[in-house]
Amino acid sequence: MTRIEEFGWRGAVGPGIGRIVSAHGDYYHLVCNERPTGEILARKKKSAFTRMKTAAPDSMKGLKASEAQAVAPPKPMTGDFVRFRYNERGDSLITEVLPRFSKFERKDPTARRTAQTLAVNFDTLFVMMSLNEDFSTNRIARYLDLAADMGEAEAVVVLTKVDLWQDGDEAFLAALEETVAGRAAILRLSARTGVGLDAVSAYVRPGRTVAFVGSSGVGKSTLLNTLAGEEWAATQEIQEWSGRGRHTTTSRELVMLPSGAMVVDTPGIREIGRLGEADAILARGESTHRYRK
Repeated sequence: MTRIEEFGWRGAVGPGIGRIVSAHGDYYHLVCNERPTGEILARKKKSAFTRMKTAAPDSMKGLKASEAQAVAPPKPMTGDFVRFRYNERGDSLITEVLPRFSKFERKDPTARRTAQTLAVNFDTLFVMMSLNEDFSTNRIARYLDLAADMGEAEAVVVLTKVDLWQDGDEAFLAALEETVAGRAAILRLSARTGVGLDAVSAYVRPGRTVAFVGSSGVGKSTLLNTLAGEEWAATQEIQEWSGRGRHTTTSRELVMLPSGAMVVDTPGIREIGRLGEADAILARGESTHRYRK
């Protein structure tokens, strides 16, 4: 099996095909078959990923931001498969982003008429929620609504920190099952005690990619570290006064696990919404929360 196939490529194997494992400004770290190490640094061909500004008659109106985004080529991001022009002596050049078979996106909180893509080319989306004070069935419902448009992938709800179980939590779990209503499997997990890790491993298989999404503090980085067997991602303690986590993942990285599966850990999401809605719903302010006295 070639290097690019190990990283999830399922098409014909040829020269100049790579997968982005991390992005650093205008530079991208790719895995590919071109070098014995299987890794190169490439930059993007700017003219291919930006709109050309040309003069137009006064009678023509410019495209809205959402319309321009719909017709413009997608910008490369972690998880993308790309074509590139290999340079043996220096930086290679990305020339094309290949079609994505799945993507998860939300309304961009900084520009409400456009979409922000959070993860691409994954086989399974782990929608993660912790069994603490920030538990919210409404938020899970919104994530699953967004996942309905993600393409060729499946969604799995991962309820983390089940070691925090208290008497009376059956009602919260019943509400969660009703909210999911057959749209996704539900896994119960405690990285601290190991409960549920066997169920998670069924989705973490060679050549498959799993994307983690959820609010800060739900345990995305902890699960990644557990699956990787080492400290790949920083973790932070939950704030005692709010039960909510601080942001630890601030960028996306495609991590190869010892199992041969890959994980994309996304930054914690504060706000989620569908493109075209008047207002996004805050990920930290809906009803149907789990509160303790």
